[in-house]
Amino acid sequence: LLVQDSEPLADLTQVVDVFLEQNLVQQCTAFLLDALKNNREDQGHLQTRLLEMNLMQAPQVADAILGNNMFTHYDRPHIAQLCEKAGLLQRALEHYTDLYDIKRAVVHTHLLNPEWLVNYFGRLSVDDCLECLKAMLQANIRQNLQVVVQIATKYHEQLGTQKLIELFESFK
Repeated sequence: LLVQDSEPLADLTQVVDVFLEQNLVQQCTAFLLDALKNNREDQGHLQTRLLEMNLMQAPQVADAILGNNMFTHYDRPHIAQLCEKAGLLQRALEHYTDLYDIKRAVVHTHLLNPEWLVNYFGRLSVDDCLECLKAMLQANIRQNLQVVVQIATKYHEQLGTQKLIELFESFK
């Protein structure tokens, strides 16, 4: 009723504020999922707010929303940080672009699906990949060695066999 395909009949931000003043996160989420279904750029702040409130109060709901790839106009760096704080490291890594942030999250291999992590490394540049592998070995060689070897095995042609040998030899 409040939201049509053209213009909303009420200010969505005010409606969200009313829901949240009453701590009605679930109802607010349902409302925003419907109101934002057209993924409009001018509603990016509301997409951010939707993800933000769920990451803080219902991370599994935020994870499902992000998994559906419904929205593209939210504040990605901010949401990435909140994902990391909520323990959703895979979602955080999907959003991070800064190597410092990636290295901070990627060392926690025990919290990540190994198969997903190996594939994730295929998206990184050669230099970033080598930096992350080094960080993983420095952080906890026992915990991270197996997945580092899997990554090195899969991407050895791109990364360079000699560089990988040097990396592993530096941790003897």
